[in-house]
Order: sequence, then structure tokens, then C-alpha cells
Amino acid sequence: MGPQASAKMLEVMVSMAAREFGAKNCEDFPEIILFSVPFPDFISSKKNARRAKLLLKKKVAFLNNIDVSVVVIACNTAHILIDDLQVVSKAPFVSMIGAVADEVKRQGLKKVGILATPSAIRSKLFQRALSGIGVVTVIPNRDQFMEIESVVRKVISQEVSENDVLRLANVANDLVEKGAEGIILGCTELPLVFPKDFQLPIFDSIEILSRKLLTLQFSKSYTKGAL
Repeated sequence: MGPQASAKMLEVMVSMAAREFGAKNCEDFPEIILFSVPFPDFISSKKNARRAKLLLKKKVAFLNNIDVSVVVIACNTAHILIDDLQVVSKAPFVSMIGAVADEVKRQGLKKVGILATPSAIRSKLFQRALSGIGVVTVIPNRDQFMEIESVVRKVISQEVSENDVLRLANVANDLVEKGAEGIILGCTELPLVFPKDFQLPIFDSIEILSRKLLTLQFSKSYTKGAL
């Protein structure tokens, strides 16, 4: 959720399994089920969150029948619903937000900027997780919210331009001027278009969650089922 970010996460996990975890043959790779859900988005407003929650609960019930070991949501904003979904899930959810916060802590940063959807920032998903480990957050202003939302929607509709990449970089640079020591790409569409050569550490939520899942897989932290 959305489709481009979900497809990218699958691609990242397969590539990373070979590159970082030594997978060589088909049988070495984890079993991964990609469930791309066409849900009512709540990127800019949570008014669709209730409808999305009801839909996703039905999808979790489906996953309960196929013996998965862990479940993840390839969407930061949808983590607004993760506690409600965990209640109906037999398998544990692995939080993308928690994984990113753990990586920020591991790198020892004390102040980070957040690029995310308006709903994710207003819900303080990252702010709460990071404040709990002593990290200060810098967030975009209202106009920058609109810039980020516009780019996210363009990624989903496959209409991104070079100017959109520049718009994101400008918002990130403004957060750096306000003291950010790194930038969290807190929307899974953003790593698909954010500049790769940015001046400070970038926390790619897709890559970070993928690495955490593969660490679980290759450390044999669970015994059966699919990711």
C-alpha cells in the first residue's frame, strides 16, 4: 500500500537477500506474499481511515488462514491502524515506524527531519516513536505538507517529473537548515523519487523494514510460514 511502494519493497527484499544475506539459489530466498490492497487512502485526511480499517481487517482475516509468520504494512501512514489490525491478526505485525526509529538510534542521531504525508505527521507516528528514545524531530510546515502530498500522489499515478524531485530536496534542505542531522523518508513512495546523493543520512523506510524482516528470516527467529 500503495502499489508502487509494495512492488518496490518486494524488489528490495529479493535484491537484499542476495546482496547482504548470501542467498544464491531459489530455495535460499524467503517465501513472501505480496498482498497489494486497493484501499481508500487517507494521505491528507483521516476521514477514510475507518473505511480503510474495516477493509484491512478483512484482509488480515484472509492472512490468518494461510499461516504467515509475520505481517508488515508497506505504508507508513497506514500504521495509524496497526494496533487495531494486530488485535485481529494471528501473526505479529512488524512496525515500519519502530524499525526506522531503531535505526536512527543505532546511528546516534539526536535531531532528524521527517518527510511524510500530512496524516502521518499529524498523527505523530514518528514523533512519538523518536521522542521515546530522546530524538528531536523537525517537521515540514503546512505549505510543505502540500508539496509532499502532491509528489506522493504523482508517484502513485506514475507522473513524477524532475521538478518533483527538486521539490522534495528543497523541503529536506529546509529541515536541514532547522538543525536536522538526517532525513526520514516516512512515506514509502518517497524513496522511489528522493535524490540518492543527498548531503545527510537518509532513512529509507522500505530498505530499513526489508533488512529487519530478512534479519528475522536468516537468523531463524521464526520457525514456519511466509513473510
